[in-house]
Amino acid sequence: MELRILKGRELLGSALAGRIVGLDRRNMQSVFDRAGLEFPVEKRRKGLESDATFILAFDGETLAGYLDYLRSWTSPDYLYIGSVQIERCYRGSGLLLTLLGKFRTLVAAEDFVGFETSVQKVNVSAANLYREIGFTLEPNPRNDASWTARAGKSLLTNSPLATLLDRHHARRRSGS
Repeated sequence: MELRILKGRELLGSALAGRIVGLDRRNMQSVFDRAGLEFPVEKRRKGLESDATFILAFDGETLAGYLDYLRSWTSPDYLYIGSVQIERCYRGSGLLLTLLGKFRTLVAAEDFVGFETSVQKVNVSAANLYREIGFTLEPNPRNDASWTARAGKSLLTNSPLATLLDRHHARRRSGS
């Protein structure tokens, strides 16, 4: 698996931007359907203009997954995780931990207080995952259909997520 780091503006107008939006749609359409919402194609494409950092995982030429993040618009002391998407056939492969490990490495030296993201309330599995790895969920004042998930910077070093990432890294180093 090859990881590439690109900024959103580098993706604008490219075929890769379309592949990212396509992966989002495949993974999130059922969540939006359950919430009674349309998938926000144009909003997602415009999101590339915010110049988020994308950590993209490729298996050859196949986009296997990605994570994108940027400074929060509402609280610049936080890093906002815009999206984490894994192509279905790569789920359970450790790719999510690989992406999160690279994310941890990239942001470790940055000056910030913590992390935030949004999760649709109907996406119960994602909400539960966020809780399990150290986030707290609170009402999203801008969207009644979603939660705001927040965690402190200690998520990188002293949390269930940090433990998972350390184990994953050790396994990869030992080749098992």
